[in-house]
Amino acid sequence: MNTKVIQFLLPATLLLLASVGTGCVPMWTGDEMQQEIEAIKAEQNAMQENYDAEKTKLTEMIASARQDVVELKDVLKEARALLQRNNADLGVEIQKTREEMSELRGQIEQMEFKLAKLEQDLKLFKEDVDLRFADGSMSLPEEAVPLFEHGKKAYDAGKYRDARKAFEKFGEKFATHGKAAEAQYLLGMTFFNENQWVTSVFEFQKVVEKHGKSTRVDDATYHIGAALMKMGRCEQAKQWFQLVVDDYGNSEWASEARQKINAVKSGNCS
Repeated sequence: MNTKVIQFLLPATLLLLASVGTGCVPMWTGDEMQQEIEAIKAEQNAMQENYDAEKTKLTEMIASARQDVVELKDVLKEARALLQRNNADLGVEIQKTREEMSELRGQIEQMEFKLAKLEQDLKLFKEDVDLRFADGSMSLPEEAVPLFEHGKKAYDAGKYRDARKAFEKFGEKFATHGKAAEAQYLLGMTFFNENQWVTSVFEFQKVVEKHGKSTRVDDATYHIGAALMKMGRCEQAKQWFQLVVDDYGNSEWASEARQKINAVKSGNCS
C-alpha cells in the first residue's frame, strides 16, 4: 500500500482503534470496513484519473486558443496598417477578425470555467470521503419527505456537506417531486455559502433549465449573477441581474439586482 493511501486511511484506523480501546462497539466489521475502503479508494482513483485527463485536455485547448488569439492580433495589426491605404474592403475583414477574437476569448473563458469546476469537484469529493469516514455509513432516509426534511434541517444548521448529500440523493430519486426545485436550489446554496462559486452556478442553472416554472427560478437567477460577480465576471453577472429585473420585477431580489447592475456600471464589481 502506498504512502498516500496509508496517510488517507490512518485517521480512520486510529478512530476505530480508539473506539475499541474505550469499549465501544465498532460500526463496521473488519471485512465491511475493508470493502468500504476499497470502494472509496477505487472511486477516488477513478475520479483523479478523469480529473487529470480533463485538466490536461482543457489546458492544451486553452493554450491553443490563446495562440490563436495572438495570431489574430497580428492579423488585425496588419489589417489596420493596410486600412491606412484606403482599402474599403478591409473594414469588413477587420470586423470579422474582431468577432473571431471575441469568440475565442469566450471559448477560453468557458474552458477555464470548466477547469475550475473540475478542481472544485475533486476538492469536494475528497471532503466527502472524509465526512463518510467521520460519520460512518451516513445513512439517509429513503422516502421523499423525510429525505428533504433531513437535508433542510442540516442546511438550516449550517451543515452544508450533510445537506448536500441529502439534496443530491433527492434529485436523483425524486426528480419530478413537488420539492425537487426547492432541493435543487438549496443544493446550489450549499456551494454558494461555502464560496464554491463555480459549482454553485452549475447547480443554480439546473433550477432554471429543469424547473422553469418553479417559484425558485428568480432566486437561482439572482444567485447565478451574485456568484459570477464574486468571480469577477462582471459583464456576465450584469446580464443575469438584468434578467431578474426584466422577467421577475416583483421578486424580492429585483431591488438588489438593480443595485448590482448600477455597481457594475460604476466599476464596482465585487
